[in-house]
Order: sequence, then structure tokens, then C-alpha cells
Amino acid sequence: MQTLSLASADVLAGGAAATPIAYPGQYWDQMFNIWLIVAVGIYLIVALPMLYFLVKYRYRRGVNEQGAQGAHEEEGPGIGIEVLWTVIPLIIVIYLATQSLAFYTRQRTPPADSLPVKVESAMWSWNFEYSNGKKSTTDLYVPVGKPVKLLLSSRDVIHAFHIPEAKTMEDAVPGRVTYLWFQFNKTGEYRAYCREYCGTAHAFMLATIKVVTPEQFEQWLKQPG
Repeated sequence: MQTLSLASADVLAGGAAATPIAYPGQYWDQMFNIWLIVAVGIYLIVALPMLYFLVKYRYRRGVNEQGAQGAHEEEGPGIGIEVLWTVIPLIIVIYLATQSLAFYTRQRTPPADSLPVKVESAMWSWNFEYSNGKKSTTDLYVPVGKPVKLLLSSRDVIHAFHIPEAKTMEDAVPGRVTYLWFQFNKTGEYRAYCREYCGTAHAFMLATIKVVTPEQFEQWLKQPG
């Protein structure tokens, strides 16, 4: 049910019709696309007229030796254009701010039925603990199609758990519990990295996210050790 609601939200927000490999990466993609479209649109609105006027009113000997002195005084202050180029950018900025906040809120808010997993980081490994007490090191087993909420902490220095496919990352800070959530929609093995430099073996501080079927996950979860 949660997967269906996430997919519906993605379609309503203008996302791709195909289900992404992992949530909440689609919100980053949508924010990027919106900002890119707005930026390119503003550039064209400014740059194309600028190039046109640059050519049209270029200096030509004997044709436009002198400017139109005093013409702007006769035409008046131009209040309309002043209001126009103030109101339109204001509307654009308000839209970008509210849309980005909406996407950010979705990206940061774990679904209510998320699977909680405690993650303790230490130089230079990731240790996982499930709600039934099952523990693992380096390998994070999760069921496909199920949102997962990681509760991050650190035993020594600041680390950062990063999942490229889900486009999500969060710091693991000593003395504090932080969180992130994700959901994989395709079985397989995916890499997670430490994105905060944490010492000599930082580059080797990796985790493998093993996405399996719900039946395989339940079977693994019940195994001793």
C-alpha cells in the first residue's frame, strides 16, 4: 500500500512513469528538472533579446553616431515594466521555494510502516541491528518494496551513510541519533558508502545492501546469529 502511494505521488508530481530503482531519489530528480527548466527559460528570455539588441543597435559609422538623448524623459518613468520585472521573479522564487520544500519534506519523512534498523558506524565498518536483535556487519538485508528507516549513530568520529541509487545521505554523529529512509523496488545488491572523510581507511568503509524478496528476508531474519 505504501509503495502504491509513493508511486502515485511520483506520477502526480510529474515524475517518470516507470518506478525508480529506489525511493526517495525521484524527488531530487524532479527538483533538479524544475530548477533546470526555470533557469534555462530565464536565460533564454534574457540572452536572446540581449543578442538581438546587441546586433540591431551596434555602432555603425554615420548611422548611429549619437544616442537618442532625452528620449527616455519624454516617455515617462515606465512604472509598468518596473512592476513586471519585480512581480514575475517574486512569483518564480516563491514557487521554487514552496515546491522544493514540499519535495524535501517528502524526502525526509519516513513512511509510517518503515522497517527500523539501527546502524552503528565505527572506523571503518557499518554494524546493523534489527528490531528482533539480529545483527550483521557490512551486509544490510532489506525486503524489496519495503521502506526502511536507518537510525544512525557513531562510536568514534563523524561518518556519513550514502546510498547513490536512492540519492540520500545522512551523517552519523557521536552522541546523537540521526536518520534516513529509502526503499528499493528491485532485488539485487547495491553499494553504500561513507561520504565523510573519517581517517586512513575511509575509502574502504563500504556496506552492501542486499535487497531480497519478503520471504527471503523473513527467512534470513529468523536465522540465528
